[in-house]
Amino acid sequence: MKKTVDTIIRLCIFVVIFIVMQIVASILTASIPFGDEVGLQRLTTYVISMLLTFGALRVYDRVSAPKPMPIMVSRRGFNPVIALWGVIVLVALSIVLNPLERFIPADERIFDDSVWTLVNIVIVAPIFEEILFRGKLYNMLCVNVSPLWSAVLSSLIFAAIHFEPIVLISGFISGMLFSYAYVRTRSIIAPIILHMCNNALAYALTILSYNEKSLLELVDSEAYFLIIYVVSAVIVSVAMVGVVVRLVRVRRQEPTA
Repeated sequence: MKKTVDTIIRLCIFVVIFIVMQIVASILTASIPFGDEVGLQRLTTYVISMLLTFGALRVYDRVSAPKPMPIMVSRRGFNPVIALWGVIVLVALSIVLNPLERFIPADERIFDDSVWTLVNIVIVAPIFEEILFRGKLYNMLCVNVSPLWSAVLSSLIFAAIHFEPIVLISGFISGMLFSYAYVRTRSIIAPIILHMCNNALAYALTILSYNEKSLLELVDSEAYFLIIYVVSAVIVSVAMVGVVVRLVRVRRQEPTA
């Protein structure tokens, strides 16, 4: 019971710190004259909010845990097999969720094709978010709960902070994949690479307006659509089962070794 309460407290503190620092960063950058550079404004606000969040979490670590769990970093994070596997599953996931986008409200924010937006979405965001959610939050939760529950809870928070209904599904599943990559390779580099690939694909589809069309419209064949969809669903299902099995088997102490 004590560990459950402590876990809930840790989650609440993380969420509160994250939200407060988002607000503080928005206030700090509100008076900066960015002109028409909306992408630069978003990038600046995002970087400041992430740095403030890391700083606040570092203070929390020192107060709550004299020896906080270190973020794992090693060359194993460049594992090409994990990268290829992850990209295939992420592409399959986007195909499986494609029909739902017509029924679930999507993010109405307009992302321009400026270099600032590209850098923010494809490079900066994946680095900060993986260090924050897999490196920090996952490790914070592993103090009291199993690697599986640490992955589940951190993935839920990761999905929720994007404030977009469809991401509640895609964000959770991709978060579990990123957690698996983190534990499997014992390096934060692996989930960062996968996150970059995922965001690059999503950004490219948005800029090219392919996200405005359904998969059925793109392939222009019900038979091909059905085959592609079934294969993608099988890939995602098998991958998720494998992720859960791996996280159940891993020792709780492994992420901190």
